[in-house]
Amino acid sequence: MLIIIGESASGKSSVARYLVDNFHFQNIVTYTTREPREGEINDIDYHFISKLQFEHLLTLDSFAETAVYNGWYYGSVKEDYINSSSKTKIAVLTPHGIRQIRKNGIDIYVVYIKVPRRDRLIKILQRGDDIEEAYRRNLSDMGQFDGIEDEVDLVIQNVGYKKSIQQIAEKIKLFYEINKNKY
Repeated sequence: MLIIIGESASGKSSVARYLVDNFHFQNIVTYTTREPREGEINDIDYHFISKLQFEHLLTLDSFAETAVYNGWYYGSVKEDYINSSSKTKIAVLTPHGIRQIRKNGIDIYVVYIKVPRRDRLIKILQRGDDIEEAYRRNLSDMGQFDGIEDEVDLVIQNVGYKKSIQQIAEKIKLFYEINKNKY
């Protein structure tokens, strides 16, 4: 099980997509109560469900990890972490999420993609995100990644986005292949 974490606009979702598309990793599709964004597809990008459905899954103790972000609920179910296929499963989570997964006794290999705050803010604005949304997302990241480098298996520094998505994905795949027997 491979988990990728990183602050907003660090490239974590793009790297995960690259690993799924090019190295045959299997994406874990998480659940959310938020509405789909333009271009997102139900059961591919997320399982879009109602708050009532989410709460029902909570009562059944179905989730390996959950989070509330901007009033929306997110979570991944325990069942998805059981490796029933030959593919390595991959998910993009928060530091809080990896801590919950570990408390559930699930073995994971965690990669932190670290991009300086200034670079991330510029990237968010360049891709056309609303400036207030960019500021809010940046604020929500503050503090939750403090000390995370001591909790992960691999840190990939990407100052100025000098490393491409492909380079980062290849580095992750190599390190994962070398270390997967530890997990």
